[in-house]
Amino acid sequence: MRAGEVVSAAGPLSGKRVVLTRAREQSDESAEMLRARGAIPVALPVIALHPPRDPAAVERALAGLDAYAWVAFTSVNGVTWTWTALGRMGRDASVFARIKVAAIGPGTAGALEQRGVTPSVVALEHKGEGLTAALASEMRPGDSILLLRAQVARDVLPAALRQAGHTVEDVAVYETRAASGQDAAGVLDELGRGAIDAVTFTSPSTVDHFVALAGGAKGARLLLEKTCVASIGPVTSAALAAHGLRVDALAAEHSFPGLLDAIESAFGPPQRP
Repeated sequence: MRAGEVVSAAGPLSGKRVVLTRAREQSDESAEMLRARGAIPVALPVIALHPPRDPAAVERALAGLDAYAWVAFTSVNGVTWTWTALGRMGRDASVFARIKVAAIGPGTAGALEQRGVTPSVVALEHKGEGLTAALASEMRPGDSILLLRAQVARDVLPAALRQAGHTVEDVAVYETRAASGQDAAGVLDELGRGAIDAVTFTSPSTVDHFVALAGGAKGARLLLEKTCVASIGPVTSAALAAHGLRVDALAAEHSFPGLLDAIESAFGPPQRP
């Protein structure tokens, strides 16, 4: 343990150094969750979040919500950036009062509820297929739906909805790009020396940009061979597999607390002295 690093709880994660690869603006809350379990958070933000390429398209979609029967959010980031756009417009959660809302995962649903919106549908399976299945019995034939999500996202959800006969508007509310990596060298060195206990991956983009930072799949495999590789859900696990990377801990509940539960299970109960 380094000077200034405080362990505050006993448990499977007590004293464990756990890397956070998500965007810097998302890391503070995750770091607090780690500290609450006795772990030592290590920041390695491999992605950075930016406004979408066409912010006006977001505002047009939000101004025209009456044209849709449903709106769907596929991440906490999508919720956060949508409310940023609403703030620019001088609007609030009341714009969703007459529209049904769907969310992927409990984390996304929680972010909506914190802002005063209760989703009509919550897909527990954190991927497009899960939301498609959850919506299947709820949407009426011909219902239109607005997707508010990342600039680059899987096409599974809109394709399945269109195949089911629904009109889909897919609007990017934020964009994910590679982070600068200015603080990466020290963390990558620790990984290479086996001084990191776990690395968390919370989206396919964190996987892809970590691999790029490592100089490719081979470099990533070498860096991760001595640590626990933790994935928040099946889509993230698929991204890891695409690069030939293993998964040691997979969250049963696709949220960051669920991811920490999975890491705890992977380490097992703390050994008695």
